[in-house]
Amino acid sequence: MKNINEKIDLAIKLFNTGKEEEGLSMINLLISSNKKNKDLLFIHVKMNMGLKNIKEANLSLSKILKEQPSNSEALKLIYRNFITLNKFLSAQKYIDKLINLQMEEYELFRDKAYVEYLNKNYSISEKFINKALKINKEEVFGLNIAGLLVLEKKETLNAIKFFKKAISINAQYTDSYNNLGKCYIDLEELNKAYLCFKKAFRMNPSSNLPLMNIANILSLKDKNKFAIRFYKKLKETDPHNKYLDENIDICQFRLKNIDWVKKKYLSQLRSGDLNYDLVLGYSYLLLNKKKFKEGFDLFDSRLKTKNSKNKNIYHSNIVTKLNIDNNLEKNKRLLVVKEGGVGDEILFSSMYKNLIKTNILNLKIECDIRLLEIFKRSFNKNIFFPFGHFTSSKNKSQEFDNIIYSGSLTKFFRKDENEFKIKPYLRTLKSLDNKFKLDLSNLNKKKKIGISWRSVINIYGRLKSLKIDDFEELLSNDREFINLQYGNTNEDIKKFRESGKKIYSFDDVDLFNDFDSLISILKNLDVFVTVSNSTAHFAGALGVPTILICPKKSSTYYYWDYDDGKTPWYKSISVVKIEKSLGYTMGIVNDLIDRV
Repeated sequence: MKNINEKIDLAIKLFNTGKEEEGLSMINLLISSNKKNKDLLFIHVKMNMGLKNIKEANLSLSKILKEQPSNSEALKLIYRNFITLNKFLSAQKYIDKLINLQMEEYELFRDKAYVEYLNKNYSISEKFINKALKINKEEVFGLNIAGLLVLEKKETLNAIKFFKKAISINAQYTDSYNNLGKCYIDLEELNKAYLCFKKAFRMNPSSNLPLMNIANILSLKDKNKFAIRFYKKLKETDPHNKYLDENIDICQFRLKNIDWVKKKYLSQLRSGDLNYDLVLGYSYLLLNKKKFKEGFDLFDSRLKTKNSKNKNIYHSNIVTKLNIDNNLEKNKRLLVVKEGGVGDEILFSSMYKNLIKTNILNLKIECDIRLLEIFKRSFNKNIFFPFGHFTSSKNKSQEFDNIIYSGSLTKFFRKDENEFKIKPYLRTLKSLDNKFKLDLSNLNKKKKIGISWRSVINIYGRLKSLKIDDFEELLSNDREFINLQYGNTNEDIKKFRESGKKIYSFDDVDLFNDFDSLISILKNLDVFVTVSNSTAHFAGALGVPTILICPKKSSTYYYWDYDDGKTPWYKSISVVKIEKSLGYTMGIVNDLIDRV
């Protein structure tokens, strides 16, 4: 062969006719004596990329860029290779070099947005996806990035528009269905989410993501045995995936398989490698069995779970003082801090009388500002302060010897079932009691039934919720419905009334903020029918006869989750779980109302 070009042509011919290794070997040999030949290096790159030898390709690209740092073709290839290798920071470096060359290309801006999204630099990602979409609004990968960025802002309905548009352009792009399904999970429309993941799986059966999402949906729909089968199938191809193990744990919790969970907990305890989400799940299962001392001894594991930092924006200010003594000493300065939402705060406040009786000399309690006057009145102590009064300042927090979250009082004051036997402990204002008694007096001798159908302040809002129409069969001539649903209910109430059904509303009362009025209304009811929300806790703390409906097992909190239909926390609450159908369940509720 007379020259190098003939040898290159032969190498390429060998490669393209199925003799890839032979062709690549010829190129390697040629490079050994022509190390800076850019054309040879590019051929080497493309052959290795064809063989998926990405690292080898990048070595040659690095050699090209060493000699020609601004070679745009090499920069494009190397950043895309790094994306393939999931080395997004490396990809970002080369993308930025292209951008500094003043290149104005759709794919460059789109890929910049993608790597910044994966690196959680959302504002930068948004800037570049907007630039990309100005150039091309019809490319599905870019639309999906835009949708994911909107989803990060919790604008789920807007995100859905992006994913649906991407599907309208290319109905075979599986990521759009996976992302759309994620939106429906956020909206807790599980059937729609399931259909999206099912489509994605049919399009790409070799991908684990749709199968994982289908398993998650099955678990949320309380089909946990089926979900476990899917997770185990996924483990066959991905045996070291901790996320799969965690989801199997969740299924075992929901199945209440306490022996399985205990065995795994003890194994982790021996190895010293505790998963605190598992420990908390075990704690809940112990509480379900009314093993309160054992359960609440493990309950502080909630403070070490993955989501614990989200419970209190001031957590970092108090962490060094958090329950350092593991006891309640009379002569030490103690700060009790609220945790969770208003419902949990009311639940744990049932122990404040026990705490006050210990005669701790320097006791302070932070609470939701809406509860401040109610707690001062109910516990007859001026020890309550708005949330953040102390904890928003690191210096003020350090003035206490010991700080404890309100839920951690359980290990001191809820060690057995007898310690739950307390009288109703919230006190209303007599003036408001009389006002609402007068307002409701025109209902004559009808049974006054308060209803609340939604929970809207947590991730399980819809799974815990019903529709106002679901209460229709509870209506009768000797009953009057009274609206106690907080939030914007105007549309719900309007449609309910337009269909000929009656419901009484206190339109001048802000049920979400005016807790004094709320508890006085509750006190004037004959019975309260509700889903799990903060108003249910108010009713229980007042001793109001209450029927609490739990629509989904997967969203039932540990304090309602007892097989006897009662909860040790509130004597006046009966818990009804939807086991068969909603109609069947409402029949049970009807019977319970008649007994009040």
